[in-house]
Amino acid sequence: MKKEITIWSEGTRIAADLFVPDNLAAGKTGPAILLCHGWAGPKSHLSATYAPFFCEAGFVCLTFDYRGWYESDARLITMEKQPAVDDEGFMTIRAKPVRDVVDPLDQNRDIHNVLDYLAEAPMVNADKIGLWGSSYGGGHVIYIAGTDPRIKAVVSQVPGMGSAPDERGFAEIPAEGQKIASAMARGEVEIVPRPDGMPDSLKGTGDFRTMWRYLPRVSARNIKVPTLIIDQQEEEYGGCENSGLAAKKAIPETTIVKYHVFPGTHYDVYDKNYKESAKMARAWFVEHLQN
Repeated sequence: MKKEITIWSEGTRIAADLFVPDNLAAGKTGPAILLCHGWAGPKSHLSATYAPFFCEAGFVCLTFDYRGWYESDARLITMEKQPAVDDEGFMTIRAKPVRDVVDPLDQNRDIHNVLDYLAEAPMVNADKIGLWGSSYGGGHVIYIAGTDPRIKAVVSQVPGMGSAPDERGFAEIPAEGQKIASAMARGEVEIVPRPDGMPDSLKGTGDFRTMWRYLPRVSARNIKVPTLIIDQQEEEYGGCENSGLAAKKAIPETTIVKYHVFPGTHYDVYDKNYKESAKMARAWFVEHLQN
């Protein structure tokens, strides 16, 4: 059973789809999987592919669109001084929506808020929640799994692992990102402009103000739950060493980790290798969330 639901993230409406197995008896709970798409991936893709496939195996599944993307509402920017509230506590303002901007820290806040919803859903066993993520979302689930004890199993495919940290655990601040951040802090720029050099294959705008602070490789050092990492041999966004292989190397050796590489490029994981990667992910969740 699929149900369209609303989740609130920092006061903004997120559009989500909740999948409940047909054989889950009323009043009973089951293991759950939160699915996190990549850079500009829509929940509609996950709701037509991975989510129902995982649900068939007995998992409650939840997909969603990040704030400012597709069916979800956008954060609002108000550049004018806010007026006084009326007798009912409301104010009327002019605002600009923030759409099609990829801010990894903002997206991780969305994931936390969606996870908060899922953990208290009446049909979910909160002790058996897994994360599935792909591409930039693959990096997000690594980031979350290293900081949130509610996560019990992870599948990360072709993950975007952010900047490489130095020995202190910090990344170099990009000059362009600092310039944009300073201009926005002074009110000279309202919405993040699309940086020069972004690949045409990536929709929207990457927020270079925050990307350097996003360090899933550092968070990965804290992962203690079983983690499946799926890579593509000819990964075009920085190679495997900046994708799944980076995640594998960062996770402690004492953690259960399986690393698998498929032939092909980044987007082949959704096409040529979809069936096998989905089967592998589902089997991983069955082993570590159901058994």
